[in-house]
Amino acid sequence: MYAEVVVDIPSESARRIFHYSIPMELEGRVKVGSAVLVPFGTRELTGYVVGFTQTPDVAHVKDIRALSGDTTLSDQMMALAAWISNYYVCSLGEAIAQMFPTSIRRGRARVKTESIVKLAIPYEEAEALIASMENRAPRQTQALRAILSKGPVMSRRHLNNAVGSTSGAVRALINKGILTETRREVLRSPLKKISKTQKPAPVLTPEQDKAVKTIIESLDQVSPKPFLLHGVTASGKTEVYMRVIEAVLARGESAIVLVPEISLTPQMTRSFCQRFGRNVAVLHSKLSSGERFDEWRRAERGDAKIVVGARSAVFAPVRNLGFIVVDEEHENSYKQEESPRYHARDVACERARISNAVCVLGSATPSVESYHRALRGEYNLLELPHRVEMWEMPTVEVVDMREELAEGNRSMFSRALSQAISDSLDRGEQVILFLNRRGYSTFVLCRECGYSMRCPECDVALTYHAAGSSIRCHYCDHEEPVPLVCPSCGSRYIRYFGAGTQKIEGEVKRVFPRARTVRMDTDTTRRKGAHETIVGKFKKGEYDILVGTQMVAKGLDFPNVTLVGVISADTCLNLPDYKAGERTFQLLTQVAGRAGRGEKGGHVVVQTYSPEHYAIELGETYDYKGFFDEEISCRNEGMYPPFSRLILVVVSGKNLRVVEKYSTALVRTLQAKVRSVKEWKSIRILGPAPCALARVRGMHRWQILLKVDPCITPHDHNKLIEEMLEACPPPSYDIIIQVDIDPESML
Repeated sequence: MYAEVVVDIPSESARRIFHYSIPMELEGRVKVGSAVLVPFGTRELTGYVVGFTQTPDVAHVKDIRALSGDTTLSDQMMALAAWISNYYVCSLGEAIAQMFPTSIRRGRARVKTESIVKLAIPYEEAEALIASMENRAPRQTQALRAILSKGPVMSRRHLNNAVGSTSGAVRALINKGILTETRREVLRSPLKKISKTQKPAPVLTPEQDKAVKTIIESLDQVSPKPFLLHGVTASGKTEVYMRVIEAVLARGESAIVLVPEISLTPQMTRSFCQRFGRNVAVLHSKLSSGERFDEWRRAERGDAKIVVGARSAVFAPVRNLGFIVVDEEHENSYKQEESPRYHARDVACERARISNAVCVLGSATPSVESYHRALRGEYNLLELPHRVEMWEMPTVEVVDMREELAEGNRSMFSRALSQAISDSLDRGEQVILFLNRRGYSTFVLCRECGYSMRCPECDVALTYHAAGSSIRCHYCDHEEPVPLVCPSCGSRYIRYFGAGTQKIEGEVKRVFPRARTVRMDTDTTRRKGAHETIVGKFKKGEYDILVGTQMVAKGLDFPNVTLVGVISADTCLNLPDYKAGERTFQLLTQVAGRAGRGEKGGHVVVQTYSPEHYAIELGETYDYKGFFDEEISCRNEGMYPPFSRLILVVVSGKNLRVVEKYSTALVRTLQAKVRSVKEWKSIRILGPAPCALARVRGMHRWQILLKVDPCITPHDHNKLIEEMLEACPPPSYDIIIQVDIDPESML
């Protein structure tokens, strides 16, 4: 028998199946779903076994070198990988690779162990030895006393520390047969600092109780439909998840809980640890490779039956999966930006279907597509329209910044927001200020000639960062010092325009010097654990004002926050994207939900230059259904999802003329294919045209957008894409083609 292997490389070769022989020492251990190390040309790569054959396709078959981690994907996970490969038009190798931690994919999976020693003789005999050895071997006597008092098993490192010397004394006791030495596994746990003190469960509201019972009843159904849990902020969605998980664990099954941002993972993990103790594992990309590997193995072995994590945790190898939660299901961070460009929400629904598990999608502001599916009956709709404890939703005040400007206020803070901040600080309450743009200034301009400092590799303006006095590209990380004179005309009239969180932080410290202010954005949370540190200190009251990007807009629970200020509601609104209105409404509603999560109530001040836009008008009253009606009408008129499915094809390359010429050839091929098949004639092809960001990292980018009738199956429209790629292969390695099924953004 020969193994059929797909390799983990991002190229056309990844779509092929290669045959390898199985050496004798691996016979019986190599299975479908195994990760293996294989020779590939001059390299050694990780591959994944997808089947076996008795007739290899080449005469000289190479051996599999080794297993990469002693683990195998289940049949259900292999079925999920096949679905991802077909739905998202990626190779099977790319899909399977998502299901293994990085250490296995790179062939560096290592179990961490430590040396332990234990007493090899009876306790009484050891006590007698201490009396006889005390004068001639004091160090050995000290080591023996330590293991009698703290043992009978100790790590050798701790025993050496107890003796206060090198390992000579311990080694002598081992050589004499008084102690024995073995090795044991050491788990690299990210949960060491999280309190596991169990908290009693709160009393459910009638609405929560109804939701819990409805979901639990579906656990016994065959192929249950997903649930959309539409609950306002602070309505107790997390408690609903936990009550269902208690029922799932009682059935001997496991659960996966997805959160959209890594910054939310510690808070959610803490809540689950306080309820379920060591039964919780955590998976996200900020863990070290060792921590991620060990948490992955805990889930695989069944030591942890609940996995909490970000997007990739949807692939956690839990046993007997019974329940999946996708919290804040509307978030676009669930969409992966590199191949395979999967959406964790849709993958979660498919994994639940394959596993006959229940999937719950939770949000205060569901995506338009999900709510539309719920209204059509594809999802079961559950609603929590009130906050727990019957707390009132925060009052919202919309400030027209055009009027502020006309009345002479050129500050970043309206008079209403400034007064509200002062009042909150006087009462000893906390404030969150939100602006979805990091940095100090959004662009740097010469006022003499109008020259704008732009990234040499990307078609974007460089953002000024006061820390380090540099200008930086947020797409390729290009960084350079701020010029003292204009590179174009030599003028010294260099000025900074626009505002980011860094500038807001500086302005807060100037206007409110006594307030303790902290900023949370990508720049301040690069270090491991930085999110948790900032959130923890703010919750303890060590800071008065938190300035942040969308990291502060969702999931966080601060009872003493009574004021939220939205510095500019227009940041997302004016982007050239069909989801701009939806994202604005969601962000406003979510960030407003951070206020008033206690008895003190809350107030929100929204600053905008477009107060008449329906996303802001309806966000002021938290009217999701009114917003949905407006948005769905616009989507229907433009034939955007859910009235079509989008496929975005992006062609990029170093040479602009080659990119344009090849994009045009792709469109001609697509048009011919669409005309040739009756079922495809309804497909609309838009483009080719330059992308909104026409150049990124030195690569020119053109796009083709396909609007596909939802009645056309994924298999059919993906077949169209595959036929297009086969009929029109890239002219050179300099051309890169990216296919994004159901893109979350047109930028």
